[in-house]
Amino acid sequence: MRVVLTSQLLFVLVLALGVSVVGSAVRAQEPGPPQTVLQPIVGGWSLLANTGPAVAPRTLLDPIDDLVTAAFTFDPVLDRFRSYRPGVGGASDLTQVDSGAALWVFVPPSRLGGDVAFLELPGSERGLPATLQPGFTLVGWTGAEGVRISEAVAGLPVRRAYQWEGALQRFRIWDLNLPGVLNDDFLLEYGAGLWIDLGGGESVVWEQE
Repeated sequence: MRVVLTSQLLFVLVLALGVSVVGSAVRAQEPGPPQTVLQPIVGGWSLLANTGPAVAPRTLLDPIDDLVTAAFTFDPVLDRFRSYRPGVGGASDLTQVDSGAALWVFVPPSRLGGDVAFLELPGSERGLPATLQPGFTLVGWTGAEGVRISEAVAGLPVRRAYQWEGALQRFRIWDLNLPGVLNDDFLLEYGAGLWIDLGGGESVVWEQE
């Protein structure tokens, strides 16, 4: 299902979803798997996770297929992107979006005109383990809401983590090499996509809780 909202209606949506904010702190919550997840799709790039079972990209993005011109996952073993391009024959090599995988989605800004579309996805998967390869891995977060990235990767040789802010078209960066005052220890949201930079020469399994 696709819902398109103007920016003026976003505040109403937040209230309707019952987001609980106390001061500037958001309390981590650990409910059962949500029935559905509304993923915001903006003009430009959006980064989301498949929170349902493995599915073809055409099926996953069908409600917004008239908006999307390209979608990409990243293969960390081959160190290259796989793409899905609706309506462009022979240009796609992405045939399946795995459960818990993250996906870059591009919508030309002119197709939304400053509005925001919401893609409704099943929220049936939670706490999926993710295999991180040395270097960068593109992965979705299926753990609890409101966990700090530093807590989520504690004990792993993670050097950097990037979270995408679609509305501002920019990254939030947690980097061990940055001074504490500049480090953005951002909160994780269920269904968000992340770039994770793993140090060392061995892959590790990230238990998302």
